Amino acid sequence: MQGIGFIKGCSLVNSAISEKLDIFIITFNRASRLNAALNRIFAEDSPIRNFCIKVIDNNSTDETFEVVRRYQLLHDNLVYEKNKYNIGGNANIVKAFYNASKDYVWVLADNDDFCWDGWSEVEKFIQDDSDAIVVATYECPKYDIAQLFDQMTFVPGVIYKTSNIDDTVIGNMEFNISNMFPHLALASKLINENRKISIVSDAIVLVRDNRDENGEYSFTRGYNYDNIHPLQKGMNWISGYANSLYLIKDKKIRNYIISHNSFCTELNSAKLLFYLKKEPEQNLYNYLCVFAVLSLRDKIMFILNVILFYSLYRIIFISRKKIFDVEKNLLVIKYYLRLFSFIKIKLCRINKNIKGVC
Repeated sequence: MQGIGFIKGCSLVNSAISEKLDIFIITFNRASRLNAALNRIFAEDSPIRNFCIKVIDNNSTDETFEVVRRYQLLHDNLVYEKNKYNIGGNANIVKAFYNASKDYVWVLADNDDFCWDGWSEVEKFIQDDSDAIVVATYECPKYDIAQLFDQMTFVPGVIYKTSNIDDTVIGNMEFNISNMFPHLALASKLINENRKISIVSDAIVLVRDNRDENGEYSFTRGYNYDNIHPLQKGMNWISGYANSLYLIKDKKIRNYIISHNSFCTELNSAKLLFYLKKEPEQNLYNYLCVFAVLSLRDKIMFILNVILFYSLYRIIFISRKKIFDVEKNLLVIKYYLRLFSFIKIKLCRINKNIKGVC
């Protein structure tokens, strides 16, 4: 994967951690958001402001280069590379992992925000030789393995040890580009091999909206919409996530993740059908992706839920939603009544104290 554009070399920094950590920022046509992200990275309180930062521009047509150039004039540790073509956001993720050369790699997005208060914990985990360091906590990754794997779908949310990347991982990443989560090939390997995954107490990366300024999602931005492969156009994160679960080799662990995705939607629940129905380019393929990865018992449940979704659940449906309140250390469980598919009424709220878990 060759790139073109202005390259500026990295300065040598007298820091053991900076010599161990490769940091990439993938970007495409989000100059204003990239500017905000770089502003936080090079702020006075940023512990990584002197690290080598490499921007991989996915052939942007806006002012992305001009934004990076302004920072390069002030920081000679900022590297810029522009792809010859827009290879897609997911392929750009793979390119970052492919180009990693230090002990650890951290792939950031152009719309990320950061809180640096807990950075010392990251340094400790790197010194402790962790195989992965989870630096985002909005999915409560300490809760169980289902929430951990869900959290690892967020690319900037994990710093990975590069020695775990091999030919098979890169091959699986490339295959999984079309499933939106190429990086789960590496995350799955760590779970399969029971590697050391450390989780920070306080989030370093703060999740932001993954749409561009026009409200479009990033997966196919910049392409001729009429000519995009129909399955790619209609692909959504649920079906992509379902396809990625095949990377988890232990069926018990895989089935647990399928049925215990507490903070979003379990793939064996009726709620899933309401999520899928929201997608404008929904197609049968997405339903089949979810159905295929389910166990026999869950396949039967899925068929029953489909029947009920197009009959009884169109009239009345009771759903449960879990939210973790970080500030209060509470697991919030809300129950909703849905009438005629569009009237939504909150029935009750239950708070559970799980302090120390998340």
